[in-house]
Amino acid sequence: MTTRRSRCVTGVLALSLTASLAGMPHASAATESASPPTRLGQYSGFEGREAELGRAVAAAIRQASPGGAVRHDFTGREEAIGFAMATVIRTLNHDRAYAHQMNDALVKMTLDHVQAAKTTGTLEAILEQDVRSTAQQLERVRRLIERTGNRDLALVAIFEQTTCFFQLVDRTERSPGSVTYRSPFGQVLGETTRMGIHDLTEREIHEIWTVPRMKAYARILGVELDVSPWREDGLITVSVR
Repeated sequence: MTTRRSRCVTGVLALSLTASLAGMPHASAATESASPPTRLGQYSGFEGREAELGRAVAAAIRQASPGGAVRHDFTGREEAIGFAMATVIRTLNHDRAYAHQMNDALVKMTLDHVQAAKTTGTLEAILEQDVRSTAQQLERVRRLIERTGNRDLALVAIFEQTTCFFQLVDRTERSPGSVTYRSPFGQVLGETTRMGIHDLTEREIHEIWTVPRMKAYARILGVELDVSPWREDGLITVSVR
């Protein structure tokens, strides 16, 4: 569900980053081939050189930025960018058991959260705590909605304002009055149910976790939200009336 523009920017960024890193020292083919075939732990290959990596990435982002947007200037934060990118490399290269994605930790923690609530019969209390943790932010947006009459702000509050959503779900399709995204749980859940860690299904998560949370958020926001029934392709659409 990425847009053509985002794909183009990503391509430019990749080319720019390749050029920026071209002069950086790296292990020779002989050194890499001499490495043991199995090594515990996940490594980026940039350990101790995160600041250098960050400078290259920051420069590539500035070059790819449409119109030189200020929010794409990470001057002074290059080291933080470097550590973040090193984590990206470590995560995406973690593919021995299955191909990990950047949201894997949040997916796994959410699955554990829902599984524990189901197993102990405390789902209602867990839902209440989840809603309580975001209530202040939602109440602020409710006041904005009351002042402006713009109910679309409810979707901004849930899906665009908080990292709790966009770090869990990296791709969304936005239309006036609605947001569509794919359930993020399928890949990890396939592995963890096979290993006996969870006994949930994506449909079950949708019905006992996703839908009730959206309805609870809507009550605080003072709007009505429609959440699509579970679909086998995992696509979920949330619309504001």
